[in-house]
Amino acid sequence: MTERVAIIDLGSNSARLIVMHIYHNGAYNLVYNQKETVRLSEGLDAAGLLTKDAMWRAIGTLKTFAHMCELVKVDKILAVATAAVRNAKNGSEFIDLVCLHTGIPLQVITGETEAHLGYTGIINTIDVDDALLFDLGGGSTEVTLVKDRQPVEMFSLPFGAVTLTEKFVSQDKVSDSQLTAMREYIVTRLERLPWLKRLGLPLVGIGGTARNIAKMDQKRKNYPFPKVHNYRFGPMAFEELWRAIAKTNLTQRRKYPGLSSERADIIIAGTTIVKSLIEVSHANNIVISGCGVREGMFFEYYLNKKNQANVIPDILMHSTQNMLLFYKGDTIHARHVSRLAEKMFDSWLPLLRLGQRDKKLLMVAALLHDIGITINYYDHARHSAYLVENARLFGLTHREQMLIAVVVGWHNSPSAKYVRNKVYSEFLDQHDWQTARKLALILALAESLEITQLGLVHDVVPTISGVQAQLRLLTTQPVALERQAVSQHRKWFKKELGFELIID
Repeated sequence: MTERVAIIDLGSNSARLIVMHIYHNGAYNLVYNQKETVRLSEGLDAAGLLTKDAMWRAIGTLKTFAHMCELVKVDKILAVATAAVRNAKNGSEFIDLVCLHTGIPLQVITGETEAHLGYTGIINTIDVDDALLFDLGGGSTEVTLVKDRQPVEMFSLPFGAVTLTEKFVSQDKVSDSQLTAMREYIVTRLERLPWLKRLGLPLVGIGGTARNIAKMDQKRKNYPFPKVHNYRFGPMAFEELWRAIAKTNLTQRRKYPGLSSERADIIIAGTTIVKSLIEVSHANNIVISGCGVREGMFFEYYLNKKNQANVIPDILMHSTQNMLLFYKGDTIHARHVSRLAEKMFDSWLPLLRLGQRDKKLLMVAALLHDIGITINYYDHARHSAYLVENARLFGLTHREQMLIAVVVGWHNSPSAKYVRNKVYSEFLDQHDWQTARKLALILALAESLEITQLGLVHDVVPTISGVQAQLRLLTTQPVALERQAVSQHRKWFKKELGFELIID
């Protein structure tokens, strides 16, 4: 039985709806995503009241979300409202109106809860141990200091891209004096947090402004892959981008490559907040997360159902297992191939001359090498490679994900068409291609030993003797097919590693 969970995040600038499916085997998947600009905090008057126009704009969007939830027959709705409603004196009146007109059980969350949900969304999808996280919204900016994957400091700053834009009238062309005043205002408030200063850590950002920053930088660099999650770039690249945007007017920004036209009026304020965070914290790198509060809400719900802690110990293996279950892969076969591949990797490490990270990539490839069968058995290696290339695998750099896709695509034998594939060749250098061939060879050997998918080869004992690599097969039954399949890769083995492969 599939459980359908809708998650709604009503922010100061945008309202978002995602629908997640949780399947009977425990796999989960995002099946729907909708975003609408509501500008709920726009025109918040001196008395701190949400305007009638803003409230009804938001209610109109939430009505659409409620209708969508009916259409896709969701079983549960988790809905939160953040800074705009939290700070408004008529926030509770707005919540009542939402309930009356849409039936959505909207819950106002504190700045600390918002920061914690953002942290949960990031820590379970990006591989960082120590970092400064920020969630830049329309009406507030949450900052969280993470040490050893645990939050040690959290704070909600009472300004975001929309509220700062209104305060400093930066919708259109901004003067140097406006920009200086805005930066001084932000930095003064950041410096009140002593734990924020001179950290020298990666700065990990979530929210629409953060994603737009990544898209603009990708356009500037002609980045070959449209994925934003775990996109990384340096402080100097950000500085160039910020200076370029600061010189533009609203009309120019609406056409700026990578920038959403809906965000063109608030991007000056948004990027200036990020610039100030980089300067005060001495950030050494900027990482953009495509996952945030909504994913944090989902993980809390999903992991609590399974009585698991909210921090997943190994996000790469967790997301790999999820992909295997989602594509209904043969888990017994995949895990056996993975075990055999691991044994050969460890025993032949002096021949392979690879590192422990390469071993982790091999394990992912071994578990997912057959998921393309769900599309078509014929040429399933190529289908598997495409699925891996585009999968929601967490804890990998974009380069590593491409490398695993190539290994999966080569799990029968290397093919020149992968080298010619523009996306792969943009990411992988000569050393990467060499690594991919070695990992694919080990995977091909492991797959050959499990060709009947009956587990007849229980284990292997790989050894090295002189200029020979020996592979003893441990079995209680005849394994003629397995021996034949693995023997076909002896020429590849000799070419790649320079050793004769002896099968015993």
